[in-house]
Amino acid sequence: MIIFNKPAIQRVARIYAEYKQSKRVQQSTGNTSVSDEVTLSAEGRELQAMLHKLQSAPDIRPRAEEIRVAVENGTYKVSPKQIAEAIVNAQKGS
Repeated sequence: MIIFNKPAIQRVARIYAEYKQSKRVQQSTGNTSVSDEVTLSAEGRELQAMLHKLQSAPDIRPRAEEIRVAVENGTYKVSPKQIAEAIVNAQKGS
């Protein structure tokens, strides 16, 4: 079962880290140029929107919390057939 596209999330996280680093550099050096202008590409705006959604999402989704509690209680059961199907489907996708 694929929950998310890991490379895309890693890319967004890397862009966000670079953004935070550039903010730190800008704050430490001060605003030396008043006439600079930045225009984001369509892809940049899309990534910014995805980043905003990721930041506003809760850390633990309700379903993940249910699974965590079931695992801790020893009541979480998964069909071996479902696991095998998920592994086969994941291999087909790569």
